[in-house]
This record gives sequence, structure tokens and C-alpha cells, in this order.
Amino acid sequence: MSKSGKNGGGSKLRAAWGKIVHNPTFTLKEQFGYSSGIMGNSMAQDVEAYALTLFLTRFMGIAASYVLILELVAKIANIIVDPVAGMILDRRGKHGRSRAKAFALVMPLPLAVSSILLFVVPGIGLSARIAYVFVFYLIYCVADGFYDMALSTISARMTTNPKDRKNFYTVAQFASTLGGMLPSGLIPVFVALYMDKEALIYLLFAIFFGVVGFALMIVPYFTLTEKTAAPWRKEAPVALNFKALMLNRPMWCLIFSQIVDSVRQVCYSGLAYFYLETLGSFWMASVAGTISAALSYLGIAAVPFIGSKLSSRDIIMYGYFYTGILYVVFLLVGYKSLLVVALIVGFAGLPNGAMSSSRNILLADSTDYMEYMTWKKYGEPVRSEAMVFALRSTAARISGFWKSLLFPAGLVLIGYVSAKSFGSTTISVVQSTETLNGIFYLITVSGIVGNIVPGIIMSFDHYTGKRKEKILAELYEMRAQRQAEWDAEHPAAPQSAAAQPVKGGSES
Repeated sequence: MSKSGKNGGGSKLRAAWGKIVHNPTFTLKEQFGYSSGIMGNSMAQDVEAYALTLFLTRFMGIAASYVLILELVAKIANIIVDPVAGMILDRRGKHGRSRAKAFALVMPLPLAVSSILLFVVPGIGLSARIAYVFVFYLIYCVADGFYDMALSTISARMTTNPKDRKNFYTVAQFASTLGGMLPSGLIPVFVALYMDKEALIYLLFAIFFGVVGFALMIVPYFTLTEKTAAPWRKEAPVALNFKALMLNRPMWCLIFSQIVDSVRQVCYSGLAYFYLETLGSFWMASVAGTISAALSYLGIAAVPFIGSKLSSRDIIMYGYFYTGILYVVFLLVGYKSLLVVALIVGFAGLPNGAMSSSRNILLADSTDYMEYMTWKKYGEPVRSEAMVFALRSTAARISGFWKSLLFPAGLVLIGYVSAKSFGSTTISVVQSTETLNGIFYLITVSGIVGNIVPGIIMSFDHYTGKRKEKILAELYEMRAQRQAEWDAEHPAAPQSAAAQPVKGGSES
């Protein structure tokens, strides 16, 4: 192979990284600021997701039934908070100031404080403890919902250039994944080393990630600037906002695919049972998980490369199809070979990181589509960035809610028998051969359906390719015309850079 051929891959890598570092829309300070906020938020979320239920049942003395009710109330609260936050953040504050920026500064404190206090065992009665946990968990859920929506809204308002937006979200996805991996990676190690101080370890990690997370979460307020605002943009009334959202076809395709994605999550929940019960080799979870995580990072890193050939919709759609096909293969070859199982499940995780990043990119891109469609149909450009992300987040939470119902239903369907408890003694149950095989079919069928169907749904999003390029070109012209009209009416006011057409903003 020639020297130039050998250096081809390295040159492409340097060129792709150079586009990210020298992003014409975003400074490195802004890249770092958004990535810091999303990483800090992921840290706080992962501590709660990984250890809170365990802590409440083992050290707070709260029965699992009460924890279940608490989780149910929290899920309902989250579903309500997201659209409420979206409506609030889409409105401007006094003197036209961004409410999203304000909430991005205010919400990290109650989020961090409540995430720490949930791991403090108060010296009060059980009923009072339940009330204590309920209050601070509700504060945590509301603060987390508003911060998520604020950060997402700001990110969507930073550019109208799809290419720069793609690089921006790709870098942030690395930070988000790392922030989510640190607590669940470190806590088990320290618990295993200092088992006699288990409760203290949970508290210390809650404090550490709460403080570090808070410091990272306030960085976006000081580093990010909303650039899509223009003096000629009017604040749309609620009725027009609703009409605009109904026209946002890319968003609705993503939302419906996300709801069906709950079937896919059944597959992931069932893998632990598959490794432990069917295979009798729980160590396989670490092997397949390591392969999946490593490949997921490679998938994120590949977004700047494949992004020049595939749109965000294509990455999501083909990612679903790729994983669905692997589970078809899994169903056909069976689970006799542990190596084959590890490779299939591990490689199925390859597109996950890229798909997660692409969902954010697609949502931000959909605000341009919605602006164009409302401008054409109603004569007013409506973006409603906060509500777009709020509706998608609500769909994700509904998906999680359905998954929490579907998975137990699946266990009942295959005849899974839970352990028997006699006073303080718990006796494990040996599952029948039919049930062990049923676990395999549960994960493979849900893996197939939960990937193929969302992939088909995403194929109905037509905001891609030449159509997308045409819409963007026309949208830039419309913005420039509106800006020129506003400048003619206000000759003393400076022209807004946000209204200018962005060259090279199309995406294949």
C-alpha cells in the first residue's frame, strides 16, 4: 500500500476533528460549556438511577411497595413537568431575556442538593422518612426536568447550521456517556472493597458527584449564547405554537419511534435474566457490556465521518435496522455458543451512541423544518425549541413507563417463577426448561420488533437529502428578506447576525 494510502485514514481523522475544533459557529468555550452541563447532569442522574432504590430499601427501611409508588409518582411528575417546562421556556422573560438561560443557572442547586439529601438517613420515624424522601425526590425530578429542558432549548438556539450542529452534539454525546458511566463504574468497586461501610459510600459518592455535577451544570450559563434570536421574530401565541408542533413531521416520527422503543428496552432488561438464568454465566454481562460500550463510543466517533453521507434520520433508521437484523440472526443461531452470544449482543450496541447523538441533532434540525412549514402555511416563522424537546422527552418517559409494565408482563407470559420467601428465609426457584427458553425468545423477539418497527416509523421522515437542502435554501432566503424588511423599518438598529443565511448549511 502506498504511503498516501496509509495516511489516508489519519488525514481524514485529523480533518474531521479539525472541523469540530474549528467549528465556524461554536467556539471551543461553547463546546466545552455545553458538554460540561450535560456531563454534570448525567452524573447526578446516574447516581440516583444506580443506587437510590437500593439505598432506600436497605438503609432507609422503606418497603419496596412504597418505593414502587414513589417511582410511579415520580414518572407521572416527569411526564407533566416536561411540557410545562417547554411552555415556560419558549416564552421570553422581562426585556426579552431568555428564560432558558435563567433556569440553566437556577436549577442545578436544588438538583444537586436534593440528590445528596436523598442519601442521608434522617433520625426520624418511618412515616416521616417516607415523607422526607417523597419531598426531596419530587424536588429532584422537577429540577432535573427543568434543567434538561433549559439546556436542550439553549443548544437548539445556538445555530441554524445543520453541519455545525451535528459536530456540536457529537462532542457533547461523548461527555454525556462518560458522565453516565462514572458513578455506575466506580460505586460497585468501592462497595465491594468496603462492604461494611456501604451506606457511607453511597452518601460520599452522592456528595462528590452532586458537588462536581453542580459545578459543571452552571458552566453553560456563562459560556453559551443563543444566536438564532432575531429582532423581527414575534413571540407566537399558544394556538399558533400548537399548530406549528402539529406540522413538525420529523419530531413526530422520532416521538412515535421512541414510544415503540419501549419494546426494545424489554430486550435490554431481559438480558440480565438471560445471562443469569438461561446461560448460568452472569459474567457474560460484563463481557458483552464491555464490547457494547466500546463499540458505542466508536459509533459516536464515526458520526462526523458518516454524517457527510447519511442524515441524522438515516443514522437512527439504519441503526434500528442493523440491531434488529442482528437479533434476527441471534434468534436463528440460538445461544449454544457463549462467544457468539457475546459478539451478537456486543455488536448490537454499536449504533447506540451515534443514534442518541443523532436524535438530538434531528430534533434541533426539526425546528428549522417547523419554522419553514409554519412560515409557508401561516405566514409566521415558529420554532418552539423548548416544546419540541419537551414533547420528545415526554415520549421517552412514556416509553420508560410502558417498559416498566411490558417487562414484568413478559416474565408472566413465559411462566417465570419468583423466589419464595418464608419469614427471613428466601428460597430461589429453579426455572423450567420452557421458561429458560422463553427468556431467550423474550429478548430476541423484543429485540427484533423493538428495532425494526421504530426503523420503519423513522423512514416516514422525509426531511432529508435534496428535499432538506431545498427547504433550507428557501428558508435562508425568507429569513434574509424578513431581516431586510425589518432593517428598512428600523434603520438605526444593528443588523442581527442570526438572521443571515449560513453558507454550507445543507446536509445530505
